[in-house]
Formats: sequence, structure tokens, C-alpha cells
Amino acid sequence: MTTTGTLHGLTLRRRAGHALAAGLATALVAALGACASIPTSGPVTEGQATPEDPGQPFVSAAAPIRDASPTQIVQGFLAAQAQGARSSFDVASEFLTSEVQEEWSPLAQVAILAGEPELVVDESTLEDGVTTVRTTAELTGTVDEHGVYTEQAPGQTIEISYGLVRDDDDQWRIDAVDDGLTITEANFAQTYKQVNLYFPTVDRAYLVPDARWFPSRNWQALAVRETLNGPSEWLAGSVATVAPEGTALSIDSVPPGEGAVIVPLNEPVTEAPPADRALLLAQLQASLGGRVEITIGVGGSTLSADEVPTIGVATTPDDPVVLSGDQIMSLEGRTTKAVASAAPLTGLQPTALAFRGRSSDATYVVRDGGGRIVTAPTAESGPTTLLTGSNLLAPSIDRFQYLWSGPQVQAGTLQVVDLRGAGSDAAVSTVAAPWLEGRTIMSVRVAPDGARVAVVSDAGSGAQIQVAGIVRDEAGRPTQLSEPVRVGQPVVAATQVTWVDRALLGVLGRTVGTADPVVQRVPVGGPTMASSPVEDAVSLASATGIATTLVGTSDSSLYAAGTSTLWTKVATEVRLPTYPG
Repeated sequence: MTTTGTLHGLTLRRRAGHALAAGLATALVAALGACASIPTSGPVTEGQATPEDPGQPFVSAAAPIRDASPTQIVQGFLAAQAQGARSSFDVASEFLTSEVQEEWSPLAQVAILAGEPELVVDESTLEDGVTTVRTTAELTGTVDEHGVYTEQAPGQTIEISYGLVRDDDDQWRIDAVDDGLTITEANFAQTYKQVNLYFPTVDRAYLVPDARWFPSRNWQALAVRETLNGPSEWLAGSVATVAPEGTALSIDSVPPGEGAVIVPLNEPVTEAPPADRALLLAQLQASLGGRVEITIGVGGSTLSADEVPTIGVATTPDDPVVLSGDQIMSLEGRTTKAVASAAPLTGLQPTALAFRGRSSDATYVVRDGGGRIVTAPTAESGPTTLLTGSNLLAPSIDRFQYLWSGPQVQAGTLQVVDLRGAGSDAAVSTVAAPWLEGRTIMSVRVAPDGARVAVVSDAGSGAQIQVAGIVRDEAGRPTQLSEPVRVGQPVVAATQVTWVDRALLGVLGRTVGTADPVVQRVPVGGPTMASSPVEDAVSLASATGIATTLVGTSDSSLYAAGTSTLWTKVATEVRLPTYPG
């Protein structure tokens, strides 16, 4: 069913007698060709990789022609908006009346359309020198003023209208228009840049990405501005901020220098202690791409700081294991080898595995059936029960050595087990997540940085994929989850989620109109893209990097993404592929 929505924060510009009706829906963005290694088309087979779609050509823009019709004016304005995101909005402004030129704020928001809109002109008032041009178009997503984008569910439409008048020179010009841009997804892909801003974890051990989208013409200045403004709301309680309140760019520019990018900040930054200045410097370097040295300048001088700390993004090692019979096996390429630290799982009904550290000497955790989570037996001792319950979730272990699980049918809390305790002394506590109450959880996976968690759940109306921030106490114990952000809007049914990259999820699920689950690439702030199918896929695992993705099938075969766009069978008679975490 086609629906129409309203974009929050819409600023409406109108003049008396010329009403402008607009409805935009919260959502987001075009399917971009920037991330592809997981197969995106074709059957499971072996062969040559196929080249990626180079994308559609960029639409250039020109100033209004003499005696242009209302339709031509609106068409020219839309084309000039797209061009403005790459250069400037001077040409776009020429399609507006002088009064609207002063008021229009092009970067307040972005609505991304699936294709070029069809325009309809109200001809009943043309002779009076006024008219309205309307369109209804499919909306694929939106970007807000901070660069945060939200994917839109398929079928969402947007109604847009432009009020036009004849000016003193008897030329049609737009005198009623929303703040923000309306751009097709093809043009958005070529004029906007995805940028990961980075914020340190509370313990300052790692940097946590926060994906944003900025116009390519001035993305560096916007990236610095939003880094100083702080993280997205859902992430704010799970990361640290080191810039003193009021810190901002002293000029709206980040100019290049000799071998460095100069970031001119205002006076409040001098209030930060040297260690915080150094961490801010590392944060800005990462947010600007990590390829240049940044000097923080205040009033033209260089701000002193401690040596920039070596701090990076947490990753999951490419060190998978599988279960063959009742033995946990490490997997290297197409070769399996029994791990020395786990004895055969005789007497258990393993339905999920988890571990941290190196596969060769890790302590393994096993979900026994659906009602018990135990340590895997070793040569010296049998399994020890860590958690019991009804329909327990497959476990995930974070970098603080907390095991995450809990009942699938939710009362609004997850359970964590402190694995630093010895065996039965491991402490069990709860993590408050009121937004999960009444939902059935299919899968939970903590990000390698320990600051974020991905959850797949269902309240009876279809699957929802959500990401929340993890709030911890001073000892590192998780106590609650933030209000989540929803991602992966096209996915209607899913069974498993994993972290594929720093801000990218892999979800085993299906979309409307499909019968079988496939690996869905779901960015935390971006458009979902389905990989090519693996027949009878039942399990999913990934380390950091799309090429590490593994898919298990119902006949106990295992497929790997690798560096090709085609899946490759790497093992048979194995199940439960698992990476650390």
C-alpha cells in the first residue's frame, strides 16, 4: 500500500495567497554503489567477478531561460539543487523570487526520490499570474540538518508543491518552497559523501563511528562542525565528548595547508587539558579520513597538545570456528582443525556458539538446546551452567567479557553474565531496554567496540532491525540500552544479525515479495542492499570486512563471500559458523 508521510522539522515558506503543501516522510537514501564485495546478483556458483554498476550520469543545471514555463522553472530548480550540493546554490536561487532567495535554506534537509518526478501544473490560475506545480513521487529516504539519514520503507510517497508567480519582468519564479533539497537518488549518490564521524568510547579505548552524509562541496567543514556538536542522540550515552562546550569552527571552512588540513577553532577549545586536546585531534583526524595530519589553530596560532594517542576502531578478528559433529573446529580457508581448548560436546545439544580471543585457546560458550547456556567442556572439566531460561537468545560476548542473552519473549530486559567470575560464580545481571517489552527477539549482537548493540525483533507486524547505545557503569557492566534507531526498513522478516563492518550490519532476512532469506547489507544510517541468494541459508557470521562473511545452509554446507561477487563453498558437514564476539 502506498502511503504519504510528513518530514519532522519541515520549514514552510509561503506568501499570502500562495499556499505550499508539502509532505515528506522520515526515511533515507539511495542505494549507492560505494560498498560491494558481498555478492549482489546471481546464483551461488564459482566464476569471474562481475563489474559494479558505474552509476548514472550527473545532471548539470543552467540558469532560467527567457519565458520559461512553470514546468520548466521547477524542472530547472530541481536540477540546480543537485548541482548545488556539488558546487554552490547560486543557480538554484535564480529560479526563486528575491524574497524567497533570502529565506530559503537549502541544507536544512534532503528528500531523496526514487526517480525524476512527474509535474502537474494548475492551469486554472495561469492568467492571473500565479500557479501551483505539484508532484507525487516515491521517497527513498531523508537526510536531516546534521547529516543523519534514515532509510524509508518501500512504497512511501511524498507530495510536493511549488507556488509560482510572475515577477516584475513577467517571468515565472518560485515564491513558495520548502527549506531543503529534493534530489533523485542517482544525483544524491554523486553529490553527497558518506562520512563516518568518530567519538571515543567512555574508557577512551576505541573510536566509535557515527555515519553522516554531507554535500561533497564542503564535507570537511560540516564533518568538523558535527563532530564538535556531538554524536547522534541514540549514541550519546555510550561515547565520550572531549571538546569543551562552545567549541566551534572560527570560520566556516577547513582549508588545506602544507601536508595538513588546518582546523581553525574558537577560543573555548583552549580550556581543554592537553590530553583531551590530543584525543580531539585524533577524533578529527579519523572523521576527516585519517589520511592527513591536522593542526588545530586558534586565532591563527597552533594549539599545543600531548602526543596524539594511537586509538582506532575496534574490529572482530578473522578467526572463525564451526561445529563438525560434536567438535568445535577452527576454519582457515577450506581447512578445519579441532580447537585444543574445547573437548567434544558429547551430551549437549549445541544450537549456538560464542567465544572471545583466539580460537586456539579461547573459552567457548554453548547454548544447549534453547534453555541453557554453558561453558564448553575441556579435557579437565565438564560444562558449567552460566544461564538458564526459556528460549534463550544465542549468546554474544562483548570486549568487557560480558555474555549477552536473555529470553526471546521480552519483558523489556536483557541478561548479561560476567564471565570474569569463575564458573558458577559468574554474576548475572539485567540490562534495561523498555522498548523491547512485548517483542520477540530473534537475534542480538554487540559491536566490537562494546558501545553499540544490534537487535532483530518482532511484535507481530514484521521484523524490526534496531541499533542502540550501551550504557555502562564505572566497572564496565552494561546497565541499560538507549532508545534505538531503526535501520533496514525494507526487511520484513529476519532471523540473525551480525556486525559486518564498523557501521554495517549483515542480516539474514527477506524483503517484501521474496520468499527466501538472503544476506541483507544494512548500514547504520544508509540504504539496505540485498546480496545474491544462498539456497537454504540458515546461519550467518562475519568478522570485520564484507569478505569475511560466512553463510551456513540447511544441508551443513558453508559458503564464503571472499573478494568475489560470487559465493564460494568452503566446507561441508559443518554448522554454526561463529566469529569472536
